[in-house]
Amino acid sequence: MTTERIKRRIERLLDQVEGAADAEDWRTVKRLSLQVLDMDEDNVDAQTFSRMAERSLGVAPPPAAPTSPPATLTPEPAMATPTPEVPTPARPTPPAQSQTPTSFSDGRYEVKRFVGEDGKKMVYLAHDNLLDRDVAFALIKTEGLDIIGLTRINREGQAMGRLGSHPHIVTVFDLGDHDRQPFMVYQSDGRR
Repeated sequence: MTTERIKRRIERLLDQVEGAADAEDWRTVKRLSLQVLDMDEDNVDAQTFSRMAERSLGVAPPPAAPTSPPATLTPEPAMATPTPEVPTPARPTPPAQSQTPTSFSDGRYEVKRFVGEDGKKMVYLAHDNLLDRDVAFALIKTEGLDIIGLTRINREGQAMGRLGSHPHIVTVFDLGDHDRQPFMVYQSDGRR
């Protein structure tokens, strides 16, 4: 079992790996990824960053085909993140009738109505049947997102979830995926 201290160390190292990847410092990415893998050999983020570094350094061939994103990604420390806003167009246009879901997560989130859509997500007002409360259910669009973009979405949700209740930050209740498409469930103010 991984201790909390090791988990925190892994999170710090992954933050450094991500920074090095952004700076395209592939030797550092590889070195730090290997440190994470020494502590957690199944860490998907470290494996992905390590492969990216190998390809960029010319050590490994490029992947044959795009791979599917992992269902669960590792968390990152809480950072100041902008409050996600639920789009509120004057007249939201629901998705095509055949595509409008009635529920998510095996019936846990029952869709009440479509709220709106922007370039990144489709938002529904839903009822959490497990906890008996209304929530905003955001189905994240994955078109054009690579593994790093998906990782950032998941990490942002986890960081916001750890922040708990704050008047300027939407509380995240749940993260998951529906038919290989990530979703985020957060508090609803009831007006949406």
